[in-house]
Amino acid sequence: MVRAPCRPSQAFTGHDRYRQFIMPDRPRIGLTGATGFVGRQLLPRLLQQGASVQALARPAPGRNMDTLPGLEWVAGDLGSLGALDRLTRNADIVIHLAGATKARNRAAFYEVNATATGRLAGIAQKAGVKHFILVSSLAATRPNVSAYAASKDAGERMVRDAAGTMPVNIIRAPAVIGPGDIATHNMFRLLAKGVLPVPGGYARNHRFSVIDVEDLAAVLARCALDYTPQSALMAPASHLNVQWQDIADSAARVTGRNVRMVSVPAWLFSTVGIVADGAARLTGRPHVFSSGKVRELQAGDWLADRVVELPTPLDATMTRSLAPFLDYGRAHFVHGTGNDGRDT
Repeated sequence: MVRAPCRPSQAFTGHDRYRQFIMPDRPRIGLTGATGFVGRQLLPRLLQQGASVQALARPAPGRNMDTLPGLEWVAGDLGSLGALDRLTRNADIVIHLAGATKARNRAAFYEVNATATGRLAGIAQKAGVKHFILVSSLAATRPNVSAYAASKDAGERMVRDAAGTMPVNIIRAPAVIGPGDIATHNMFRLLAKGVLPVPGGYARNHRFSVIDVEDLAAVLARCALDYTPQSALMAPASHLNVQWQDIADSAARVTGRNVRMVSVPAWLFSTVGIVADGAARLTGRPHVFSSGKVRELQAGDWLADRVVELPTPLDATMTRSLAPFLDYGRAHFVHGTGNDGRDT
């Protein structure tokens, strides 16, 4: 796997079968995860930039399936071979966003993030897709930490094995933040009230990278539309070096109120994770917070390898993310225009 950014200036290193592939005037893109957190930002961006999109989506009550020029919905999920055939048919590019961030057990993580992901890559290769983009996770760099991390690592390996000579971009996303994410709903709700629970002990000072959801969508659109495809691995971020204190400070600037960090002792953090695992087994409804997520939070620094072009300032991201939770009649809402100095 060539480690390179998604830019037109990069030399092509793929097989001759793809050497003459030039982006058509209206590239056709097969997209999974279009109705998810990142997909809701990426889909309109692709359409606005002239792509034709075939988007995989499972019909569900209350799900808004917009009818837009250049957009075709493919009914089904990652387990439907017929739907995957339709998704990849006549597609120039496949962007695979869909994945499991919560599951009842290791096998359930593996089925979605590894087996189904590798299956899609194989179907895309057979359909003649010229470029496969996999959105993975920084967690894949430490597969022994959690079942989720192991499944993302396995998914990357299965995609490379199934792709043959089809160029593959793997985008290892760090923590993705922005408005409308169920996974961070409670964190922003508490931040709006002036409280930020954080891991206690050494984990309180661990460093991590974050990427604004709009910045990630821009990276993916650029990879898909701006260059002759080549295999590459990258971990982009809006801010490379962030600590929990930076999140609290940014929230304080945005809301105009003090934000108090509350350290949760490691033993209590672990206990809550175990309880969450048990509840998931009993109810069949897993939650993002689990014993695996606790181990990830306690596993040290999680750092990306590059900053995106024109990164969104952290205060701007926090402003959008906190807005739905602020009581404008009581909180002093301040729009932050700068960043915290930790974007490089």
